[in-house]
Formats: sequence, C-alpha cells, structure tokens
Amino acid sequence: MDKIVKIWSFMDSFYFRCSRLQYVNQKEQNIFRVRLLTYRGNDLSLSNGTCIHHNDVLLKIHLHNCLLMSEMMNIKNDTRRALYVYNRVEASMPGLANFIFQHPKENIIKGVIGITLLSRGVNRLGFEVKDIQNPYYERLKQLYMKPMFVLCHHEKGKLRKRKKLVLKFLVMSKEQLLSRYLQNM
Repeated sequence: MDKIVKIWSFMDSFYFRCSRLQYVNQKEQNIFRVRLLTYRGNDLSLSNGTCIHHNDVLLKIHLHNCLLMSEMMNIKNDTRRALYVYNRVEASMPGLANFIFQHPKENIIKGVIGITLLSRGVNRLGFEVKDIQNPYYERLKQLYMKPMFVLCHHEKGKLRKRKKLVLKFLVMSKEQLLSRYLQNM
C-alpha cells in the first residue's frame, strides 16, 4: 500500500499543477482543494429554491485523495474507511464555508459542486445528489475515478458484488453552505 501512496502522490502533484486547484486551508489540512468553474450542464434545481443555470459560477470541490489515502493506510475495514472520510469532510466544511465567504468573487459564486462515486449519506452534510446528464463527461470522469476507488478499498472481493458504480454530482447552494457551516467558525 505504501508504494501505491507514493505513486499516487507523484500523480497527484502533477494533477494539482495542471488543474488550477488551490487548497482551502493547507495549514489546517482541510480535505478540500477547489477551483472556480463556469457551469456548463443542464439546469439544476435545488431544494432551497436555488437554480443553477448554464454559465453560473460554482466552486468545484475535490477531495485531497492522496492525503486521505495516506491517513487511512492502517484502516483495513471499508466501513471504517468510509466513516473516516465522512468525518474528515464534515470537519472541513466550516473551512470551505469560510473560504467562499472570504473569496474575492464571493458575490458571484452560486454554490459548490463535486463529483463522486460515494453519495450515500452526503445529504446529512447538506449536499444534494444529482445525476450527470452528459454521458461523455461521465465516461471521462470514470476513467480516473473508478481505478482510484478500487485502489482505496482493501476488501476487493466485495467490490465485485457491488452494483454498478455510478458517478453523481454533489451540489450545495452557497446560501445553504454559509448558513449551515459559517456560524461554526
């Protein structure tokens, strides 16, 4: 597993430089890395009444998977690993809210969006799960997300028994994020 983390670390540093990501708060080891993007998909209606339209500005969130992998090296049980990731994300949400609140373009950021294979339980964090409508975009994302998912799971035999892994958008409006997490700062 140590070799995998070293290889992934090398690839991650290359990806980080090419993708224009920035750390939310590296000093506090916030698990999110982010970048602004102009949304190009179909309209997304959220439960709080926010509608994300084509060309709206969103903050795309990426988990720092390399950091997570190194932190979870000694956790062998997949359920414990999933709980660990959930807790790291939950602990990082106030930092994400503060990042947006202090961002120079805060007034035009409409929300946050991410892509995941693991969408169970994210509604408890305030995220809404949406289908990815563009099949080409979904296939492109699957090229790196599925191998990463398999690398992160110790119980490989159970992976074959799982249903088809489906990518989903995780979306949260800026208002929802700030109202839920900014007061916790």
